[in-house]
Order: sequence, then C-alpha cells, then structure tokens
Amino acid sequence: MIKSNIVLVIIFILVSGSIRAQTPSYSIEVSAVVVENLRLITVRDLDLYSPSVQGSVIIVNPITSTYAGLFKIQGSPNRTIRINYTPRESIIEQNEGLGVVQALYSMSAAGEDIQSGSFLLTQGSADVTIGALGEVFIWLGAEFDISQAAQGNYLSQFVLEFEYI
Repeated sequence: MIKSNIVLVIIFILVSGSIRAQTPSYSIEVSAVVVENLRLITVRDLDLYSPSVQGSVIIVNPITSTYAGLFKIQGSPNRTIRINYTPRESIIEQNEGLGVVQALYSMSAAGEDIQSGSFLLTQGSADVTIGALGEVFIWLGAEFDISQAAQGNYLSQFVLEFEYI
C-alpha cells in the first residue's frame, strides 16, 4: 500500500510538471463557509420491550412515558427548525412476511430536558424553536398495533429530517 501511494505521488508530480511547461501561471481559489450547523445526538432509544401491551397495542407516550426515545438537536439559539418524519408505517415480518405491525409515531419537544414540560408536535412536519442555550430536546413515542403480527423479525428505520427555516 505504501508503494502505490509513492507511485501516485510521482505520477502527480510528472503530470503537474507537464502542465506547468504548457501554462506559465494559473490561480484557483476555493472557499467554503458553513453559516449554521445542526447536530443530532441520540440520548436514548425508543424502548419497545418494556411497555405493557394494552389489548393489542403497545403505547409509548412521548410526553409521559419513560420508554420514549430522546434526541437532542444542537444549533443556533432561538432559531426555528423544521422537523420532518413519516408518522405512519406498516412493518412487515422479515422472514415469511406473514405478520404486519402498524406503527403510528408521535413526538414532543422542549427547550430543556424536561419531558413532562414538552409539547406535542404536529405529526409528519413541525416547526420548533431551538432554546436559548442552543438545544432542543425531542421525545419519540409510538403506538404499535400488533393485532396482525405473527411471531418473527420486524425491522424498521425511523428517519428524522430537520433544517433551519
């Protein structure tokens, strides 16, 4: 691997030398400025093993349940961001495809890490203001209807998109 790097360097020197022979001088300027950055930190995953099943539904309330997932978004203080996610999905059993779990996601937010003081977000797309300390906390809850589920593996990926507005 070291030999291949040396060969590439030598080829680059030869190519750049031939370019200089043809062109007396040239200048290229490249710059990039990151105006504002957002950062997502997963503090706690959504726990679907511990909550009790109520009839054929598993309920994790984002405001009251200790099983809710928790994210922290860091950004510019007092700026508004838009959060987008898919609120509903059908999760099909992976091996034989015999079962289906219906998922309905919900989220709440607060400028501080106080879940009981959070407010419920509009499903699918919501605008949230980052707190004075440059943070906003997001709790993820869900209702999973397992009435059509069969024993097996159910895989899902929750996608959360956010941007300044």
